[in-house]
Amino acid sequence: MIGQAKTRVKPFISKALNRARKVLGNEEDLTNLVGSASLKLKSYDSKIKSGKNDAVILLNMIKAWVSGEYREVPRATLLLCVAALIYFVNPFDAIPDILPATGLLDDVTVIGFVLASIKEDVERFRRWRTDRADISPFKAPVSA
Repeated sequence: MIGQAKTRVKPFISKALNRARKVLGNEEDLTNLVGSASLKLKSYDSKIKSGKNDAVILLNMIKAWVSGEYREVPRATLLLCVAALIYFVNPFDAIPDILPATGLLDDVTVIGFVLASIKEDVERFRRWRTDRADISPFKAPVSA
């Protein structure tokens, strides 16, 4: 059963990776992808909250990269993140999103796989965001 699922998803992931290479080279396409993924996340069912949280971290990392705020992302990591978002926004992927509940399971699985693959980069990004939050102009400096 799992082998069949992997076989079914593989062509979609290959297409998403190929498309991601092109999207990474075009800021407008990348911005549109982030917008599409953000809209889809807003409609996400709360039953798969962890999948939504995973997608949000990918979106935030890409947004920070596009804006130039955070550039410590290896190209391979960017490629995987963009491919996962392309897969996520495609309603006709391995399991069509129109199928109630199960239609999003493959999306959550792909995003989870990508996050596991880039775990160190994600942790670095989270630390960066936390450090930036600590340097708020409204926060009193910590005395020694």
